[in-house]
Amino acid sequence: MPAARLLAVALLALLVGLPASAQAPRLSPSAPRVLFRVADSVKTDGGQRELVTRTVTYDPAAGLYTDRTTGADGRVLSESVERTSVIGPTPAEAAAARRLVASHPEIAPLIEAAGGTVHVEGGFPLVREPGHPCGPGGRCVLIDVFETSADRLPRPGGATARRLRYVVVDLRALRVLDADADPAGDGNLANPAARRRSRQ
Repeated sequence: MPAARLLAVALLALLVGLPASAQAPRLSPSAPRVLFRVADSVKTDGGQRELVTRTVTYDPAAGLYTDRTTGADGRVLSESVERTSVIGPTPAEAAAARRLVASHPEIAPLIEAAGGTVHVEGGFPLVREPGHPCGPGGRCVLIDVFETSADRLPRPGGATARRLRYVVVDLRALRVLDADADPAGDGNLANPAARRRSRQ
């Protein structure tokens, strides 16, 4: 087996074939996920220092993002609930997206047949219009599957990249939504109104 193909097969095995204990934690389509948590010391109105914690969670069952700040004693200092967010995927979500893409029946054969080194990367949040699975309440990311090869050199010491697939992954339902997406039509730039609303 050629070395490049061996690398592609090894990547697929790495993404989907490790024992469960060696993989990132499995996600649930119904259990809330902590997307972001940070603790900081702030000065109160009375001039004292207080430790506060800001936590952003996503509830896939309800399709809601909750941004909550609590004091050291657990009391809620502020809270907001939204239907959209552009927070990037957690390590567990990113691992799940890569696993879903690499094991997809249309994409796995492309990875195995590739002549160069295959990369399954990305995770840029995708926010679409209401009614779309990636619209309000959803949680989608874009994943690029591409091959790099030193066989086709544009300049000395360089390497070329060839896209194999551009993929939309639905992290709410934990499925590949589009295994052959159009980069021009399936992105936030194609839906500027939805993008603006998600950042307000």
